[in-house]
Formats: sequence, structure tokens, C-alpha cells
Amino acid sequence: MLEKQCLNETMHIEKLENGLDVIIIPMKNVSRKYATYATHFGSINYRFKPEGEDEMLTVPDGVAHFLEHKLFEQEEGENALDKLTKMGANPNAYTSFNHTAYLFDTTDHFTEIFKALMHFVQNPYLTEENVEKEKGIIGQEIGMYDDDPDWQLFFGFVNCLYGKHAITKDIAGTVETISHITPDILYKCYHNFYKPSNMVICVVGNVNVEEVVNLIKENVKPKGTLDKIERDYGEEKEEIYQSKIEKEMEVSLPSFMFGYKDNFNRQMLESGYEQEHKDVLQYDVALQIALELIAGKSTKLFEELYSEGLVTREFGLSFTYEEDYAYTSFDNESTDYQKVVQRVVDQIEELKKHGVNQEEFERTKKVLYGNFVKRFNDVSGVATMVISDYFKGINTFDYVKAYEQVDQKMVEEAIRKHFDPSKMAISVIKPKTSA
Repeated sequence: MLEKQCLNETMHIEKLENGLDVIIIPMKNVSRKYATYATHFGSINYRFKPEGEDEMLTVPDGVAHFLEHKLFEQEEGENALDKLTKMGANPNAYTSFNHTAYLFDTTDHFTEIFKALMHFVQNPYLTEENVEKEKGIIGQEIGMYDDDPDWQLFFGFVNCLYGKHAITKDIAGTVETISHITPDILYKCYHNFYKPSNMVICVVGNVNVEEVVNLIKENVKPKGTLDKIERDYGEEKEEIYQSKIEKEMEVSLPSFMFGYKDNFNRQMLESGYEQEHKDVLQYDVALQIALELIAGKSTKLFEELYSEGLVTREFGLSFTYEEDYAYTSFDNESTDYQKVVQRVVDQIEELKKHGVNQEEFERTKKVLYGNFVKRFNDVSGVATMVISDYFKGINTFDYVKAYEQVDQKMVEEAIRKHFDPSKMAISVIKPKTSA
């Protein structure tokens, strides 16, 4: 078992013989216990080479999300979500672009609840009848997302950045695509992606490491193939697909999201950059600092835009990167979003030309690092970070060193490298015009 130290916390890491990774962060000064059982299978994994086959298989959009729903249904009849709730847990599950996670939060009866979680994740019960029934339930969920302005704003944005990449596909799929999902398709995906070597268990909270490891060894499949899954995310060009997309919806003010496509992670993968990931972590931290220096709530730009009534709130600022895509984004609401975007772009060009202020850099870096540290006060926040970073091949604790290493020059270089005007795109949701 490996151990990593960070902020007075210890991360215990062990890979079992069946290939399953186990991550445990014991916290003695809390009462809660939080467990996540996750698989490297998300909505972008719609095309892959099944084990033992020579040809790529394309499955309907929304399969990973559909399978997440169905794993809660058990052969004995009781829904696993209801069962865990009755045992005193606060259970949940989610599907993202690149992984699916099943989780619970509890203060009591951890062993029994954890065993129940491991049992239902490893024992799918899929029939023609229950799969068909789920299509109606998920179809209603899809309809809710279709009517959600924030969701549509985001997908408009990624559809501007990417033309053929799987990220442009809605996580839940569409009513049409899920109509083609069958038990056979779900079982094939399950047996390929829910094998131990493609999964991780993360436990955070007031637990005993040795007891948790033994519990996992006693309750997970003892065997599993260690072969990596060959995946196809779709051919993608370096340039953006389109610069702008607009949509009318029931909103009172126009909302907008704009940002810049980045190809650094694809280049890293193609060059064979492996375990260390030091440059990626530093680049991530540098761009987070850059975003705050450009349009954060403490900047002069934001104060001016807010006082002039051009924005209604703080900017949503994000640098997102996963295994095969990366981008920054700014989002807000405005009656004159074009003016706001231009002011932000002008600020970026100003920073490219004159560099960043040393005092502002130091203050911003300190604030972001403080926010990172605060997340360790919450077991769910820690677990969420660790799982997300794990599927990027990153250890969350390594961010401490990245924050120490990033300097002003790195931030200025990241600004010059990333914010390329030719890689910028914008999505807008506008109020419906009267007929």
C-alpha cells in the first residue's frame, strides 16, 4: 500500500490483484463516512472495442447514464437506492462525460451499507421489461434538460468548440437514441466497463484503513481482466467547429458562455506523457489563476461591469480538462453580452501585452489555494475531487506542490498560450421574441 501526505491528511492507495484501485483517506475528527464506487465509463465512451473482439462497437448515446439508472434495480425487487436509504445512508449516483459513480454518505452502519453498495454495483439485473420501462422515465428526464437554459447554454458552447468529439453528445442521450437500448447492449457495456481494472473505490471519513481494505477484498469480484479498453472519441480538429451559436428560450435576460479551446491534453496523450503529470497540474493552476486575474470578483474589470449594470453576478470561471478535451469558459447574464465579451477580450490582450501585476498574482494564488484547502473540511468535497482527478490520471494531493511551483511567469505564459482568438467561441441563450 502506498501513502501520500497532504495538509495533515494521509491518502492510502492500493491496487488489488483483480486490478481494482482502492483509495482511502481516514479523517478521525469527523463523524461522517463517504464511499464512492466508480467506473471509467461515461457518456463519451459510446464507441469502443469489446473484449475479445476485433471491431469497434458503437452503442446508442446515453448508454452509460441508462446503465447507472438500471443498476439500482435488483432481482429481489427492492430498489437499491431505497434499501440504502432505509439503512440510514444518503445514497446517490451520477454519470459524467468520462465516469459513472455510485456513492453514499452516512454516520452509522457503514459496514452494512458499504457491503450493500458493492453488491448492487456488481450484480446488474436487466430484463426486456425493466429496460423498456426505464426508457419512459429517462425520456422525461431528457425533456427536463431540453427545457433547462443552463444545460442548453453549456451544450451550445461545447458544440461550438467541438465538431465530432463525443463531448457534444448529451449525457442522457435523446429520446430517439435511448429507444435503441436493449438488455444485451447494457450487459455488453457492463461487462467491458464495470470490470475491476476499470474501476476505483474511494472512502473518506472516520474509518479504519485496514478494516475497509479487508471489507473490499471480501466483497468485490476476486478476478478480472486487466486489459485496457480501446476507446474512440471521434476525430477532432485543433480549430473550433464554429464561433457562435444562439438559441431562444424562456429567459428574462440573455445568458452567455464563451471561452477557448485548448489542445494541450490531446498533445500530451499523443506524446506518451505518463504518470508524473507535473506540467498538467501546473498548467491547470496557472490557468485558474489567470481566469481570476482576468475577470474574477476582485478585478477592476468586474467592478466596472457590475457597477455599469452590464452583468448581474460574478462570472462563472472554469478551466475544464479531461482525457481528450480541454477548454476555459466564462459565463454570465447581460443585456449587452457583446460589449461584456469584448471588454473581457480586451483585458486578456492587455495582460498578454503588459503581463500580470505581481501583487495581484500573489493575492489570487493565495485565495485559490485557500479555497482548495477548505475543500478538505468536507468528506464529500474530498471524495469528489479525488475521483475526478483519478480518472485524469492525477493524484489530488499533488496540487499542493503545483500551487507552490506556479509563479508569475507561468501564469503569463499560460495566458499567451491558451487565449488564442482563433480558438474562441460563444453560446448565447436569448429571450424568446414575441410573434
